[in-house]
Parts: sequence; structure tokens; C-alpha cells
Amino acid sequence: MRKYTPIILSFLCLIVAGLLWDYIKLPYNENNLIVGEYYEKKFNPFNDILRFLAFVFLPCLIYLIAYLKLDTQTLSLNPNHKNYFLKIKQEYFNDTLKPYFFFFIILISLEFFLLDFNQYIKQGLDVFHDGTFLVPPVNYFATGEILQSTFLDYGLVGNSLGIIAKLFFGQLSIGGLVVIKLILIYLNKFFLILIAKKSITYLSLEKYLKQILFIIFTFLIISFPDYYDHYSYFQPRHSLYLLFIYILGKSFCDYQNINLNFFIVGTFSLSSILWWYDIGIFINLLIMLSIIILIIQKERKKIFFLISGVLISWLSFLFIMPNQDLFELLSQFNLAYSSSRDYLIGLEYLKPFSSNSGRWTKALILIYVTGLLLIHINFSKTLAIGYRAKFFITLTFISGVLVFRSALTRSDVYHLKYSSGLYSFIFLLIIFLLIFHKLNINKKVQELFTRLKRKLSILIFSLFLASTFLYLSGIFNGDDNDTIVEKKQNLFSAKAKLTNLIQTKNEYYLEKDYKMILKYYKKLSESDKCIQVMSNDIVMPYLLEKPSCSQFFIPLLIMQGLTENKFISQLQKSSPKYILFDSPRSFLSINHLNMPKAIKYINDNYSFFENINGFIFYKKKKN
Repeated sequence: MRKYTPIILSFLCLIVAGLLWDYIKLPYNENNLIVGEYYEKKFNPFNDILRFLAFVFLPCLIYLIAYLKLDTQTLSLNPNHKNYFLKIKQEYFNDTLKPYFFFFIILISLEFFLLDFNQYIKQGLDVFHDGTFLVPPVNYFATGEILQSTFLDYGLVGNSLGIIAKLFFGQLSIGGLVVIKLILIYLNKFFLILIAKKSITYLSLEKYLKQILFIIFTFLIISFPDYYDHYSYFQPRHSLYLLFIYILGKSFCDYQNINLNFFIVGTFSLSSILWWYDIGIFINLLIMLSIIILIIQKERKKIFFLISGVLISWLSFLFIMPNQDLFELLSQFNLAYSSSRDYLIGLEYLKPFSSNSGRWTKALILIYVTGLLLIHINFSKTLAIGYRAKFFITLTFISGVLVFRSALTRSDVYHLKYSSGLYSFIFLLIIFLLIFHKLNINKKVQELFTRLKRKLSILIFSLFLASTFLYLSGIFNGDDNDTIVEKKQNLFSAKAKLTNLIQTKNEYYLEKDYKMILKYYKKLSESDKCIQVMSNDIVMPYLLEKPSCSQFFIPLLIMQGLTENKFISQLQKSSPKYILFDSPRSFLSINHLNMPKAIKYINDNYSFFENINGFIFYKKKKN
């Protein structure tokens, strides 16, 4: 009974947290003026974080305490104890995975060029999401300013993917943007393979078992980033995050170029903030956690180089960056990830085991179970997993839990899915690790390996080739409908199709009715030097080849008490003759209650002009 007490106590805590879910909440901020779901429900945006901690973190903590107290075969949490669970030891491993690593890199490279690039033309245009990448470059090329011309809701690089596309391909196009996204998805696969290789190399397994584990596991995880669904387990933005996880893990676990590696880790503090704001927050939290770990380990030299990387990168940036742009960047960053944004777009996380909460409950349970398994492999003496493997696996899991913050803010299916990649990665790895650990100590398996020693390499390579064929056939991805013959044709025509995708004109991405609206708006706004959209069709400035009339090409970000006066001032200065006031697109609800002064200004200075299939145009009143 003593053996099962920790899991029983932990599970009881989880049940209690589930029963008390609705009662775990903080007072609502009555001073909030931003209207959204949180406003309607009088819901504090930190409630879901608190509930997550109660439902997942607290049961895991209880399991950890009970496990360490009641199980005699555990390592210590005390850094000064001789059996400290993260005690650094000299561990030497033969890298038997290198040939398969290179094969996998060749495989994902081949997979990239087997894509039918023409299919992305048929998928059409996402007038909201694609607009967030395409309009900032239009504003930049028109004004020579990026921060002063555009409110960046993703980040300096995130909203500038269109600029990167133009630098690479010589033109700003929808197809060029698609190719940049595909390259970032490819990099996600590449960095996942790196992380998998490092984690498995550090395991104390027989070399053939390592090879089999690496092959099976890697074939599964390279399917997570999806060329057909950019909102799957890993988005394009995750590529820098995965690279950071790899470099940080390598810094703690390898014994070569240690100081340089920690310096590089420090530079990510700046580069990640400039990349995507949310990724920047997660990376800086991991950097702070790393400093705490190094303090515990009394690694003063490593701390010095890490902090040097942080300070030198930031001081250089502050020296180069004009004050006006710096203040604008800080202002946009502050607003993009303040509680005001949570109130604006937040959706309450569904209560576990309630009606229609299957996906939401599954996510929490999977994180909880992975947390328990992680505690087991970190503190169990019987598993004998080395410091380096523990660190890499734990680091990746913590990184995944940080990303889950996105799902705790806007708790829809899409955010649940793309925030689940890293903790799902670790869950699978731990399951395989436990299975292969059992095989590693099984005498019958050892005897079998001894008998088949000469044939094992051939058998393992045959497994790899068979899995490669299955992977390329598309069996791992239901969205991949191309036959082997079609993939062969795609390979030989890849260059031509890539060029065609990049150079395809905008009209081929648009539906017939949308082309008509675009043609009408283009003629209507001939005398206007800019475009102002108050609906979700934020891509219009790009399609009409004119900058937005204000920084707020995303009207959702016009908020009373925060950005409303700035918008009015900019619209008054640009003074377009026509405004697209509304449209049928309803990806995000644009509540005019959040911008009363702005709507009043528009109604005072503009009047209804025409409604064409739900596209409502306003015209400036004559003075």
C-alpha cells in the first residue's frame, strides 16, 4: 500500500481540484473597460492559470513530496546531498545515432521538395492571418518605418515575414510568404530531430536499442510539424524556440565550448523578443530559470557568460535603436501581452469533465500524467537515467508547459492544438524510454541481441527503410493525399512550382465575389493614398497596394483608454475619403464598445455609403 500512496494522494488532489474548479478564482477587476468574454462573465484573466496550477501542478507536487518521503529507492531534492537527482557526473556516450540523424535530415529535405507547391495557391487567402504578415511590409516600403507605421501584434520579425520574403525572392507576394512559412516548418522538424537525438544519445541503453528507439520516435515526432496545417502542433514561430531549447540543453549537458554556449543563450533574451513577443517571454523565463539552476550548482563562470550575453545584446540594441522606435516597441510589447489583451480576446478554459470538454480535459490530464512520469524518471534510483538525459527531457517539458499559457488565455481548439506539441513530444519520449529501459535489462532481450549481433545492423537499417517508405507515402499524415507517382513528379518540378508559387498574382488566391469587392474598392479609393479597414479583412491594404491609414490595420487593437486617441489622431491626419467599416468576416468579434471615441469620430466625419454583399463602406462627409 505504501508504494501506491503517492499516486493515490495525488489523484485525490486532482479530483478535489476538479470539484472546486468553479470556486478557484480571483476577484474581477471592476475598472476593466475592455469588452469581451471575460467582461461579460466578470472573469479574471488569471483564473485559468490558477486553476491549471491547482489541477496539474499541485497534484504533481503532492506526488513528488509523498514519493520522496515514502519510497526508499529515490534520489534527493537537496543539492548538497550525495544523491542529488541532478548531480553532474562525467558521462561518456558513443554517438551511434549519427548515421541515422543524417538520414533523417536527408529525409525531411526530400519530403520538403516532394510537396506539391501548387496546392497552396488552391488553398486561397486567409484575409486575417495572412494580413498580419503582408500589411506591415506594405507600410514599411511606403514610409520607410516599421514601428512608427504599424502596430505589431506578433513581434518585429513575426509581423515582418513578408519583408523577409521580399529579401529572399525579390517581391512581396502571398506565395513568397507561404514559402517562408514552409521553411520555418521544415526548421521545426530539423530542430525536433536534434532534440530527439541529444535526449536519446544521453540514455543509458544498449546501442541497438538506442538506434531502434531513435528511428521509431523520430518518425513519429517529425509528423508533428505539418506542411498542410500551419496551426498544428508546431507553428512557424516555434522554430526559434526549438533552437533555443537545443542550445540551452547543450550548454548544460555538453563539455565543449561551454562558456560560448552560455553566452549565446544570453543573446536569445533580445532576439526572441524581436522574433515573436510570446516566444520572447517564454525564452526569458527559461533564461531566468537557468540562472537559478546555475546559482544552485555554484557555477559562477557560466552565470557570468550567460548574463554577459544578455547585457551585451540588449545594450548594443539600446545603443543602435533610436529612442522614438525604442519607446514605440516597448509600448507595443506592453500592450500586446498585458491583461488588456487578455480581456480583449480571452476565452475561459472549459471545466474538466464538463460537457463538450473532451479536448480540454485531455490536455490537462496529459500534462499531469507526463509530470508524474517525469518525477519518476528524475528521482527513481532503479531507472539510473543520467544527469544529461534528465536535464534535456525536463527542460523540454517545462518549455512545453510555458507554451500552454497560450491555451489558458484563448482556450479554443486551435490554441489547444498548437500549444500541445512539446509536452506531447515528452510524453511519447518517456513512454518509449520506460519500455526500452525494461527491454534493456531483460536477459532474454540481451541474449537475443548477442545471437543476432551480426544481423542486427541490417535489421535496424531495414526497419528504417521500411519506415521511410511509409512516411513518404503519407500514411502518417491524413492531409497528404499525393500518390507516390505524384510525389515523384513534384520532386522533378519542385523548382518550377516554387517559382510559380512565389510569382502567382494575388487574384488567383481570391474567390470570385471577393475579386469583385476588391475591384470595387480599388476604384472607389483611387484618390486615397491609404486604406483603413474596420473589419477583419485586414489584408485589404496589401491587396490594394496602399499602406494603412493608421498603425492600427488590425482594428481589434483600437481600445479605449489605451490606443483609441492615437488612432483618431492618425486617421484625422491621413483622412481617407472611404473606409471599409464592416464585412461578413467574423474570425474575431470587433466590439465597437471597446472604441467608443473612435466610432464617434467616424460617425461624425463619415456616413454610410454602400453595402455590397455585407461589405459596408463609409464615405467622408463634406465640410
